[in-house]
Amino acid sequence: MPAPESLGDYLASLRQMSEAALERVLERSAAPEMVRTPMRYALLGGGKRLRPCLTLATADAVAATVGA
Repeated sequence: MPAPESLGDYLASLRQMSEAALERVLERSAAPEMVRTPMRYALLGGGKRLRPCLTLATADAVAATVGA
């Protein structure tokens, strides 16, 4: 991952990566729409990105492939 300009920029890029991954998983779900809608609300609501960001930052710090 390229060096970020600031911590805020870095965290924003990690948040975007985690949200994109969640969207991909939801799109592939075989659940009916009436189940996917509440799943999307629960998963993509704000304020739930600290753990995914820490996990991606840790992977980045140990030179793992992030975003694969």
